[in-house]
Amino acid sequence: MLCDGPPPSAALLDYWLAGADLLVCCDAAGWPHETLPRRPDVVIGDFDTLAGRVIDGGGPTRWLREPSQDTTDAEKALRWLVAQKVAEAVLLGATGDRLDHTLFNCGLCERFAGALRLCLTDPQHDAVRLGPGEQVAWPLPPGTLFSLLPLAGPATGVAVHNAAWSLERGIVKVGGPATISNRVLAPPLRIAVTAGSLLVTVQRQGWPA
Repeated sequence: MLCDGPPPSAALLDYWLAGADLLVCCDAAGWPHETLPRRPDVVIGDFDTLAGRVIDGGGPTRWLREPSQDTTDAEKALRWLVAQKVAEAVLLGATGDRLDHTLFNCGLCERFAGALRLCLTDPQHDAVRLGPGEQVAWPLPPGTLFSLLPLAGPATGVAVHNAAWSLERGIVKVGGPATISNRVLAPPLRIAVTAGSLLVTVQRQGWPA
């Protein structure tokens, strides 16, 4: 899903599109759409940033206008994906120039938890939500930087293994202790959460796996 923030590089967009079943653009994301590696399957939003521009309406692209101002274009697109029973989505162009949009889009990982698995990606990082009872083992190279951020109140029972700073039954909450820029010592990096939820960001070294 391509949001209307700073566009990703052509190489990063090509990488994710190679395994994507759908390309959904939020409003004017990637405009003009003909310059994208492939034409969007769906363009959705209130179309305020497309005002005065000619919308083709032809070809395979579906244009879905949702005029409500109570939701962002990214929310509109995610709700549509949930209605189509899509299981997971990658958000590109969701971070960058606007801090308010960046923070809000990070919160979408929590808002859509249980309905849709989301990955936020930018030129340097990938981020996913880990919820209560979840655990992961990622084969990340030694030296990879990662951070843990609380999404909705404190996350408790947090375990981190095979990292420079390990945790066992830790608490990650606003106000510290800081869980930023930890480093993988040896694969796999293991992270588990007992209660609450975390946004886990991983600094990319090469392309994501």
